[in-house]
Amino acid sequence: MIPRSLGTIGAFTIVAPLAACLLAACGEPGHERCPDHEEQRVKVLAQLPILQARPSSTTAADAYSGCGVDHSGDAIPPYAGQRYHSTLAEPDIRAFYWGELMKDGWRNASPAIPPEVAPSLAFQRGVSCLVKDVAGATAVFTISFDPPPSPSPSPAAPMAYTVEAADSPLRLSAC
Repeated sequence: MIPRSLGTIGAFTIVAPLAACLLAACGEPGHERCPDHEEQRVKVLAQLPILQARPSSTTAADAYSGCGVDHSGDAIPPYAGQRYHSTLAEPDIRAFYWGELMKDGWRNASPAIPPEVAPSLAFQRGVSCLVKDVAGATAVFTISFDPPPSPSPSPAAPMAYTVEAADSPLRLSAC
């Protein structure tokens, strides 16, 4: 039998760090050791109209964001995104976002697109590096499908896709 005082001390040593972690939001994925200025940047990115734009036949699933440092110690630049489900085919979803991105002032910055290929065509084929100045820093837009769409013109079931805006020179170099 554990004496009452030792049991209380043991419980306190488990509960106190857990409570402190919850209050500090350290359990929230993607916000580990995120400085205040980066948290503010995440809020700016999360408010971008392109993340809330969606074509018809599409429903919002969940929003996410992050910044700080990952478990390996690597920096996580500020980012914000939105997941969606749609009964539209990938080309229709991409066409919708291309139109919205162009209206909102995003521009192509990909050196991987040959000059003879129009950026809109490259975007339709999945090659894109769209950027925009957002409050003094360059944000990069990405769209991804999970799982990758089938070659059929229309999905049998709603497909999941994600739109994201992030600050990151690393993402620019991957364009």
